[in-house]
Order: sequence, then C-alpha cells, then structure tokens
Amino acid sequence: MDKLVDLSDDPAVDDGHRRGRILWALATCMAEKGYQATTIADIAREGRVSKTIVYAHFQDKEQCLLELYTRANDKVLETVRRAQDEARAAGLPWRDRLRAGIGAYLEALAAGPAVAWAALVEVQAAGPRARALRRTVIDRYVDLICDVASSLAREHPADVRPVGRELVLAAVGGMNELMLARVERGEATRLPEDVPVAADILIGLIEQRG
Repeated sequence: MDKLVDLSDDPAVDDGHRRGRILWALATCMAEKGYQATTIADIAREGRVSKTIVYAHFQDKEQCLLELYTRANDKVLETVRRAQDEARAAGLPWRDRLRAGIGAYLEALAAGPAVAWAALVEVQAAGPRARALRRTVIDRYVDLICDVASSLAREHPADVRPVGRELVLAAVGGMNELMLARVERGEATRLPEDVPVAADILIGLIEQRG
C-alpha cells in the first residue's frame, strides 16, 4: 500500500488498515480507467473487500476521492515542512533549502504513482467539490512557499527579495504543469528528475536582481 494513504498507524481512524487499502484501491483503479469509469465494485475488488465494507467507510466514490486527496496531500505537505526544517537546522545555503523542500515534494509523489495520478489528473475531472478541494490544497502549498520565501528574505536580504503571493501562485502553477506533464507521460516515478527545474523556478523568482 502507498504510504501516502496508509492509515494503519493512525489511532484516530477505526480499521485504518482497511480504510487505507480502500483509498489505495481507488487510486489504482483511477490510474487504470479514470475516475468516471471507476465503480464501487472496482474499488472493492481491487481492495480485496466487499462493497458493504467500502460503503461502511465511505458514503460514495466522491467521498472516497476527497479523503484520498486530502490525506495524501496532508502527508506530502508534512514531508515538505519536515525537509525545510531539517535543511534550515543543518544550516544549508538558501538555494539548497528550497531544493530540499521541492525534492521532498516530488519524491513523495514519485513514491506513489497511482496517488500522483489521482492528485494531479483525476481530481480535476471529479466535480465541483473536488475542484474546490484542489484549490484549497494549492493554496496551502502556496502559503507554505510564501512562508519559506519570507523567512529567506529576512535572513538573506542581500540575496533574496520579498515577493507577493500572486507571483508565488504563478510559480506553483508552472511547477504543477511540469509535474502534470511528467505524470501524463506515465513517468511519475521520475518526478525527482524535475527537481532542478522546479527549484530554478522558485530561485529565479525570489533572488535579488541586478
């Protein structure tokens, strides 16, 4: 099971192992046939549980997708924050600190290709609630990058310039397209290869000019 949706160690979730397996099954089915074509029966079969068990955990397929997307992104953002904190504690140069966070982000997605497909492709075709959740998730990532950029600007004013949130949003949009293109080619496991380009997008945005 993909660690991004592994709930077996979450004490707040009843029957976390099986619930996580259902989420993983949905991601796997979507990677094979898409969200619209995936049925509860498909999820049950892939997850090796009954349809009754699926419905005991989730009201419908949409609720299952929303939880899959939320939990996976929560874990990805947690991974990014931890990487940023460790890079700062290690006293790395500011460019390397940015690369560490982006590297953690892409490596987490690369470790779960089916979940990466769900997060970058399928969520956009899953209806208004999923699109609204996607916007919330992107906003959270933009906020994280803004916090990091602001901290770097305070610590390294000669090297890093303050930037507005709109510019960070545009940069994140470019990074998202970079990842999407990789995933659409069936190369999710190679996402870490894009770390240098993705990092250069942010570095070029915030470094002092002239």
